[in-house]
Amino acid sequence: YLTHREADEAVKLIRQWKDQPFFIQVSHYAVHTPIQAIQEVADKYKFKDGMSETNRKYAAMVESIDDCMRDMLAELKKHGLDDNTLIIFTSDNGGLDRNGGPTENAPLRSGKGYCYEGGIRVPFLVRWPAKIPAGKKTGFPVSSIDLFPTIMEATGTGLPKDRPIDGLSLLNHLKSGGKKAPKRETLIWHFPHYRHAPGPYSIIRKGDYKLIKFWEGIYELYDLRNDLGEANNLAESKPGLVKKLETELVARLEADGAKLPRNNPEYNK
Repeated sequence: YLTHREADEAVKLIRQWKDQPFFIQVSHYAVHTPIQAIQEVADKYKFKDGMSETNRKYAAMVESIDDCMRDMLAELKKHGLDDNTLIIFTSDNGGLDRNGGPTENAPLRSGKGYCYEGGIRVPFLVRWPAKIPAGKKTGFPVSSIDLFPTIMEATGTGLPKDRPIDGLSLLNHLKSGGKKAPKRETLIWHFPHYRHAPGPYSIIRKGDYKLIKFWEGIYELYDLRNDLGEANNLAESKPGLVKKLETELVARLEADGAKLPRNNPEYNK
């Protein structure tokens, strides 16, 4: 089974590199479509009302991911490396939103590929017993762009000087158990593609407010502190804030040379 094979390869690398600093990135194909699992594992999960065979296989796939983490942690502990090894567990996008068949993102709205929290909010767990206190939670918004500078600082490696660094190091934030917040107010997403209606979008999140700019002319503004499910669009009631956030968003996109949607002169409505 592929997930277990990935675990085996990671364990072999830990064994091979145990006497030197190492970096291992384990990018599982699970949990992802196609929903394929070890049948004997899926058979352990009993049917409940509304549950299908797909639900059981999905549960088995999650268990296989757990098996992989268990095996890697056991190997680190075997060689006395677990206390001083930084482990980051995260995902590249939110799950598919299928009303429980097999996944459900509630209370978050929508899912993978979409601009709502169900599409962009993902797990982010960090373990480093020698440096980071266990059992702490933080509400500070972070992104995958922060992984590189965080890992660089954790390993005492200087950042390259020949390129812009989009993210920031979370190391002090993590070591403080979330008490020391990094100096950043804004996160930006840019998706200039026609994948889903109503088309290309960009997002700016500043503090608790999140503005979604659909390049077809639609604006949505949400207060995530009070409306995590993004049910109450505040764009019409707060036009000044929409304008302010849009100005900051577009300025950043233009400064970074982002590819922006443009009108197609050959398109006829």
